[in-house]
Amino acid sequence: MKITRVKVEGLFGVFDHDIPLNIAGGITIVIGENGLGKTVVLESINAFFGGNFNFFATLVFNKFSFYFETNECWHLTKNRSGGQEELFIAREFSDKSPQKPKKEKIFRQASDSRDARLLVRDNARRYDLLHRQMLMEGMTASGDIRRYMIEREYMDRMLHEHEYERDNVKPPKWLTEGIKKIKVSLIETQRIISPKEIGGEAYVSTVKYCSGELKEFILKAIKDSSDISAGLDSTYPSRLMDKLGEGRLGYSYDELNSELAALDEKRKNLSSAGLVLDSQATVLPKIEENRDNLITLLKLYIDDSYDKLKPYDDLLQKITLLRAIINKRFKHKKLEINKTEGFVFRSTVIKEKDEFVKISPSKLSSGEQHELVLFYKLIFKSNKDDLILIDEPELSLHISWQNKFIADLKDVALLNSFSAVIATHSPDIISENWDIKVELMGVE
Repeated sequence: MKITRVKVEGLFGVFDHDIPLNIAGGITIVIGENGLGKTVVLESINAFFGGNFNFFATLVFNKFSFYFETNECWHLTKNRSGGQEELFIAREFSDKSPQKPKKEKIFRQASDSRDARLLVRDNARRYDLLHRQMLMEGMTASGDIRRYMIEREYMDRMLHEHEYERDNVKPPKWLTEGIKKIKVSLIETQRIISPKEIGGEAYVSTVKYCSGELKEFILKAIKDSSDISAGLDSTYPSRLMDKLGEGRLGYSYDELNSELAALDEKRKNLSSAGLVLDSQATVLPKIEENRDNLITLLKLYIDDSYDKLKPYDDLLQKITLLRAIINKRFKHKKLEINKTEGFVFRSTVIKEKDEFVKISPSKLSSGEQHELVLFYKLIFKSNKDDLILIDEPELSLHISWQNKFIADLKDVALLNSFSAVIATHSPDIISENWDIKVELMGVE
């Protein structure tokens, strides 16, 4: 179930926006001047399909409409009655007889916390804008970042303490079941630092976190491969006897060597991606005639080897793409991956003891960290049919990097089969892709 269009009426009491999604290409670029609500629209989509209905209680709007490929539309509206904010949902089908869709209440909030939450939310947005300005001006010293995060965490606590008082309103089943079918995730502008734990005071580098997570992915693939190997090895004798009992396979020496060469190439790729140890090429000596048993043995070895390496297939594709994107961007640095360190960066110009020196990920520039985290999340944290929302991907990026962004995003979307909506101010992000842009207009 895919979203095909998002409309909002009366956003901030002023703006009406209509955003048709580019279904064929999978990528939609939303542009518009500051203050028109690009970020808020992304946040609203993320909140709604994440079941966070209280997000809308303080947002000024008349109606959100979400259109789907199933010819249905969900209308979200808000009403203030008796001093309380209420949210309603209605489902409309375009291929059925016209009739006014039934409105069902999904949320009710006591009004005594409304003013307090509005104030806190405004302050939280002010600190987010402050941080964006800090990044644009290069104010990325640890003290600046820590001050921002402490202030932002305070805002988050205040939001939590002023949590809405709700009546026990149960959304309709069709809504709760429908939301489960639509996976939406938001990649925000703040990408390079994150809380160590929810509500915690300690913050960690997102680059460090992603590196550690990648190590876990690799270790899981190693364990899965080991488990498969143990199972295949334990049954190898009996399976070999069964194969020998079946007689000649009809496999030639040349076909066998061709499969071995392909297996060797796969091992080299896995080694280059840091997933397995360096491997040497396998070269078969000439097999004498009437050695069918040997061909059977080697064919079973090849088949087992592919099964043992299968847990690495998905990781290999993702690591290869991540390295290709990063290594064509980062100047004088090369990204490598290994199972003990995760991300490893090496200088391409500075050597020590005949080896190019390592560069700590913490020494990357803010733009490099943003780019690394952004593409890591896109490649490793997205799944088939997801809708990925990306807010201001141009943050801290050089113009040449911005020009390459959409082309690389298309490669990632093709690999993971997701769709994306991008909110941007940058014509360099759009590059030659003006045919997939949607411009939000103000009141002229």
